[in-house]
Amino acid sequence: MDRFGAEGRARTAERPGRTRASASRARGGEKLIAGIPARIMRPRIMFACCLVALVIFGLVMVYSASSFVALKEEGDAAYYLERQAIFAVIGALIVAVMSSKWLSWTWILDNLIWPIWGLMMLALVAVKVMGLGAGGAVRWIPIGPFTLQPSEIMKPVIIVLAAGIMSDYYERRSIDTSEFLMRLAIAVVAPLVLIFLQPDLGSTLIIALTVFAMAFFCGISYRLVFGVVAAAALLIIAAIAVAPYRMERLLAASDPWADQWDTGYQATLAIMAFASGGLFGRGIGSSTMKYDYLPEAHNDYIFAIIGEELGFVGTILFIAVFVALVWSAFAVAKQARCLRDRLIAEGCAVIIMVQFLVNALGILNVIPMTGKTMPFISYGGSSLIASLMLAGLVIRVSIESSAATVYRERRASFAVMGDTDEDVSGHIGRSTAGEVHVRRGGSATSRSGFSVVDGAAASSRTAPRERPARPQARAGSGSYDRVDLGGDARDRLRGRDGSSRTARRGTSRRDRYDR
Repeated sequence: MDRFGAEGRARTAERPGRTRASASRARGGEKLIAGIPARIMRPRIMFACCLVALVIFGLVMVYSASSFVALKEEGDAAYYLERQAIFAVIGALIVAVMSSKWLSWTWILDNLIWPIWGLMMLALVAVKVMGLGAGGAVRWIPIGPFTLQPSEIMKPVIIVLAAGIMSDYYERRSIDTSEFLMRLAIAVVAPLVLIFLQPDLGSTLIIALTVFAMAFFCGISYRLVFGVVAAAALLIIAAIAVAPYRMERLLAASDPWADQWDTGYQATLAIMAFASGGLFGRGIGSSTMKYDYLPEAHNDYIFAIIGEELGFVGTILFIAVFVALVWSAFAVAKQARCLRDRLIAEGCAVIIMVQFLVNALGILNVIPMTGKTMPFISYGGSSLIASLMLAGLVIRVSIESSAATVYRERRASFAVMGDTDEDVSGHIGRSTAGEVHVRRGGSATSRSGFSVVDGAAASSRTAPRERPARPQARAGSGSYDRVDLGGDARDRLRGRDGSSRTARRGTSRRDRYDR
């Protein structure tokens, strides 16, 4: 054994580049990346790479889809590109702040999120008073040269609040059912009502579906699931029935060619854009639909320009990157340290996935077009910043995954000794696991029950009965008594009469073993 240990130390000395992290990996049996377990770093790296690729690709496609309109209306072909780049920088700074450890994650969740929720609620109310509208909906507030859409910023806020409320109810059990429902009504239902009144049925459904998915991940009963789905279906039918333009969108999705110059105009042009792209597309910048044929080509219908310029193969690759982004977000959620963090990551992944599907399927005429943007791709400051905020939450959950969990912190509080024998905590003489409970009658020190005592101080207390003296601990083993098993294995294989078991070859099988 010493020969192998000497050889191992010699090999280590020959490789001065061997770091402490690699040594820890060898001892712990877990692969590390930059000193962090690979199971945590791999999904984080994949998520970050997909995020950067999508943001850069979005800037390229915004410029390609908007250059003609920007030159015609603003006199600068890069007008929308420059504004989108500003929004991307702002969003990147928000992600950097959210990912930095100097800002306490617990402080953000407990003290900062509710004030942001209050500001966004005031902004939603202000939308009805001083908001700007488009297409019959009032959703934006002018802020200098830019506009703010509060419903987009409210998406990550609602996810964080809903995750905290569900964690209090399902994991910590610090609130009862009535308080759970009341908090959800305040944090989720109240802003959804204001968003619905803009009117913005698309955002309302996306947020509501995301919160419902988070509750489903917590393990709500299937009876409640069916009840919520049935109630939501009735509300959607009622919302469509009372608004004629929603019924027109539904009819246009069923047959856009029936009125291709009015209600089905954008839908038919989007289909023609995809069809003209073919297998490999026309090439980036070579779209024809962007020349004032397809309205909102750089915004809601940018996916149609992607299909025309990149073709079927390029579109599939683009979708694959989006799938990898969502998959890595769910992988981050699996490594979360607590239920609240896991729900935050899962909620962000769900809302990104749902909004992507709503936009893509609407352009492909599978479902009615709701006017929702493509996350990270479509032009729009509020949409891009909100999407990057969702990404920042996922990255921060991954960063916090390497920290100690609440259960590990709780177990650590049970310790009575430190790393060294001299580092003795203040728990000596009492149990850190709570009040001592005796199983049967008798005092805490009697042999008829069980109690938690200090090992070092046990010998100094008066025992209720005489106990045989135990061997003293070897030098350097600490203040606790140790049982000396002897240096030779044969000494531990002796029978009750003192003779070695290995020497009794002629005895029967029944007599070889002690009873």
